Amino acid sequence: MPLRVHHYYPVGTYNSGDALVALALRQSVRRYFGPAEFVDVPASSRYRGAERALGLCRESIRRSNAEADLVLVGGSNMLEPSKPRAAHVVNLPLQIDSEALQELRRPLLLAGMGTGSGFGSRIRRYSPKAQRALRVLFDRALASAVRDVTTVRKLADIGVATRCVGCPVTFLTDRPIRHDAGAGPLLVSFPPARILNKFLGPTFMRLAMKFVAWLRSLGVPLVVTLHETSDQDAARAWVPAGVELFHTEDLEVLIRRFQDSRGVVGFRLHAALLGLGLGKPVVPVGVDWRGLGFIETFHLYDLAIRPFRFGQLTKLKRIVRRLLDGDAELVARQDQAKTHFRRLYETFFEEAAARFNRLALAG
Repeated sequence: MPLRVHHYYPVGTYNSGDALVALALRQSVRRYFGPAEFVDVPASSRYRGAERALGLCRESIRRSNAEADLVLVGGSNMLEPSKPRAAHVVNLPLQIDSEALQELRRPLLLAGMGTGSGFGSRIRRYSPKAQRALRVLFDRALASAVRDVTTVRKLADIGVATRCVGCPVTFLTDRPIRHDAGAGPLLVSFPPARILNKFLGPTFMRLAMKFVAWLRSLGVPLVVTLHETSDQDAARAWVPAGVELFHTEDLEVLIRRFQDSRGVVGFRLHAALLGLGLGKPVVPVGVDWRGLGFIETFHLYDLAIRPFRFGQLTKLKRIVRRLLDGDAELVARQDQAKTHFRRLYETFFEEAAARFNRLALAG
């Protein structure tokens, strides 16, 4: 009989990154825990459907106790603190009722989550209530891991211990990173349109589009990919004329598009991660601390760019030329990093599955 898994994650956000992490996590659960059926449980304050209970609240936890064999909480930026409105608020996308969480009677697995920030901003502090909620959450977990070293450090600051094993999307396949000169176009993910509302956001968007125009002037086949439905209007307004735009909410179509590419310039975190997951070389861009956390984890600062630094367009052009030329060092470093974190990721799931099986046998 398949394992019944209640998966708490950002449901219904129209963001391909959220959906990709959910897909990769479920693939891993099936690989290490065995056949499984998943029930979506909206966990994030960004959920657009108001008709369902959100997150680890009493109603959802009681349902999980009655129906689930395993509770999986995982995916995307659910540990990113927002500006706290008051000390009694849990300033997280992940909705947590600490008292209700004490009632959870099913094994709890935490994986694939990370912190982050707004464009060009520092990571905010967790409110006192968020700190308490996170301590309860991680303390009750069968096993826990997060996507980057930045999140490990921020949780350690509030007394929560966990480990970094990388983002699940990075391990969507076991393919090594390889240069393929005969592959399709270079993919450039469109920066999040929300940065246009931030100080210097329009300036950074102009830099990104100047880069796209430069690629086109060189005759490099390219496609600008969109990863959130709300970015479409901004992309039509900002992307240079004649450059193909690609957007889909179908994950299979998205994955095929990336699989047929020669590499990825990741102004979106999960665009770069999907490229790595499919064995493509990437150039990551640290638009915010979601991206910077990945860059720090993989030690790629010299092969990445970030806002508010001099010479970033020149640096971006130089790194992309290396990618297009199949630079051996660039490819080897990314392949070594993927291999290293894949081993950590696999070990984490192997240990979590073994612990789960021991609990099941005990009773």
